[in-house]
Amino acid sequence: MSYTPLKIIAEDHEDLKIIAACLQDALIPLSGMEYDSKQGHFHIVANRFCWECEPETLEGQPYYARVASGLAFHHVKEVQKKCLDRHNENELVNLLTIHNAEDGCVHLVFSGGSEIKLKVDRLCCHLKDVDEPYPTSHKPSHT
Repeated sequence: MSYTPLKIIAEDHEDLKIIAACLQDALIPLSGMEYDSKQGHFHIVANRFCWECEPETLEGQPYYARVASGLAFHHVKEVQKKCLDRHNENELVNLLTIHNAEDGCVHLVFSGGSEIKLKVDRLCCHLKDVDEPYPTSHKPSHT
């Protein structure tokens, strides 16, 4: 497997599209999200699917890769959560996309209709892989 750790900064809508594509189908535990209101930072630890890596074959079975990644949003003034069970910190949510809406907010959209809306003064986001990838036999599919 050919893998290069990602380290991406988003400061505009086009940059955010790239980060969203890299994080599509990331698995995120609710305990892996934290908002520091004093500093204006919202952090996420995500288990992202490595869409950029070709699968390897072992005994006729394709194996893909996932890697732990850190995602940080800066200049966050408010966080709103929709349809997330805050009491179940072990729950995993599947990130579908991230987009910057005309309302000046960043929307993190998850499967099942849940969402996080970040009100930001300006867009500034960092994505960084923080570990080595590990194999998985499951490739996300969209039907």
